[in-house]
Amino acid sequence: MEADPALITRWAEAWAISRDATRPVPRDGGLYIHVGRPEQIGRYIFASLDRDPIRTLAATIDRPLLYLKVCAPADVVRLLLPPNWDIATPGYMMTAPVAAMLDRLPVLPDGFVAYMTRDSAVTFVTIADPGGEEAARGRIIAMDDLVVFDRIRTADAHQRKGLGTAIMRTLAAEADTLGIRDAMLCATPPGRALYESIGWSLHSDYTTASLAP
Repeated sequence: MEADPALITRWAEAWAISRDATRPVPRDGGLYIHVGRPEQIGRYIFASLDRDPIRTLAATIDRPLLYLKVCAPADVVRLLLPPNWDIATPGYMMTAPVAAMLDRLPVLPDGFVAYMTRDSAVTFVTIADPGGEEAARGRIIAMDDLVVFDRIRTADAHQRKGLGTAIMRTLAAEADTLGIRDAMLCATPPGRALYESIGWSLHSDYTTASLAP
C-alpha cells in the first residue's frame, strides 16, 4: 500500500509543529526534520520506498540518533540497510473522516474530568483521574483542511477504561468545530487496534530504522 507523498508531507509539517522541531526540508531524497534533542538528532522521512536514496543515505549515517522513517513494510526496508542497523516496532499511517468519530459523545468514568487548552494551531486534551492526576492525554494540530492527531497516551494504571477513545472523540469534536473533515495520525500496533474500532483506516506502513548504538 503506497502512501500519498503530499499527505505525508503535511503530516510531517504537523509533527514538527507538535514537537517544536524545525520545519521539514527536502534533503537526500526525503524530508528532513531537525529535532535537536538528546534522544533524537533528527529524522529523514520517505513517503515511498526510494531504494537508491535510502540505501545511499543509510550508508552515510554514522550516528545512532539520526532516524530513517519510510512508508513501507519493515521487511523491504531492511534490505536497503547496512547490517548494523536496527528496526523499531512497526508504525502505521492512518486516516479517517472526522465524522467517523462523532457518532457518539465522549464518555468518562465517574470522577474523571477532561480539560482542553489551545496554543495556536495545537489543541490539547487532558483527562484527570479523581485524584487530579493525569490519566490520559492527546493533541491535534490543525493544518487548514487536515487535522493531525498526536501523542495519544493513557497511563498504565488507567488502561481499558475507554480513556483513549474519549480523548479521540473529544479532539474530533474540536476538529469538527474548526470545520476540518479529514484526519491523520501515526499509530503503534496497540493504537492501530483502537483507532480501527472508531473508524480509522490504514494508509501505509511506517518503518523506523536507526544505526544500532
